Amino acid sequence: MDFLHQYPIIIPFIAILSAELLKVVIDLIKKRPKLRFINPGGMPSGHSAFVGSLVAVVAYREGVESTLFMFAAVIALIVMYDAVTLRSAAGKHARALNKHHNMNLEESLGHNLWEVVVGAVFGAGLSFVLLVI
Repeated sequence: MDFLHQYPIIIPFIAILSAELLKVVIDLIKKRPKLRFINPGGMPSGHSAFVGSLVAVVAYREGVESTLFMFAAVIALIVMYDAVTLRSAAGKHARALNKHHNMNLEESLGHNLWEVVVGAVFGAGLSFVLLVI
């Protein structure tokens, strides 16, 4: 796995793809009519897996006292906050528009806090596994 140590930016992409595949598996188990691969919403959050992974990679390579780590952590918090608040509110608006105006807008745009936390932990955990092997 020398390749991952030379090009650590690949690890967050592995994390988001893995989270999105896991989301499809969960959708299949729950027998949902629509599979969410590279789509917003659902368990776990792919965006949170990506930024959680990015923070883990930076922590591993640069240390938690580095400026780069602080920057990555702030970006991750902004992305996760956005998923729980702004995109979730947009989904609620879409649901209301669909109901009252017979529109067909995507309603699953955001995440609840649990989906975001699981995504971030999944991404960080997978990153540390890939970095250690």
